[in-house]
Amino acid sequence: MRRLFSGRGAASVERYDQRVSHRAAIVDELAVELADWPGVSVEWRADGSAVVRYEQLELGVLDRERGTAELRFALPERDALVEHGDAGPAEPVYDSENVRHDLSGPSDLTAVLELFDRRYRDLRGEDDSYRP
Repeated sequence: MRRLFSGRGAASVERYDQRVSHRAAIVDELAVELADWPGVSVEWRADGSAVVRYEQLELGVLDRERGTAELRFALPERDALVEHGDAGPAEPVYDSENVRHDLSGPSDLTAVLELFDRRYRDLRGEDDSYRP
């Protein structure tokens, strides 16, 4: 907590400063971008994670604390994404259809947007990607 004073004899104003991690800021930026896509909603949970949905279907989950995105793909597509290095397998391993991507910088933001775009097109039954 920091106290701010504005001049001699002025009353102090208390303010809580919350530091936001770099990864959390990237997750927030990603959530704002995804929420602008037609039919997409972002539902924040009490634990700081967010479920991203297209209509009622889950596109993926964002985790502010860990700075990650997890998405579900059919096994052949999931295996190809992992094999080509576009994403890693999500933990736990028994949930083998999920892929995970860490969000450490701008290039990761772009890569995760591409993964969400791929999942979005799949759920919509489209071949062309949506880019606002």
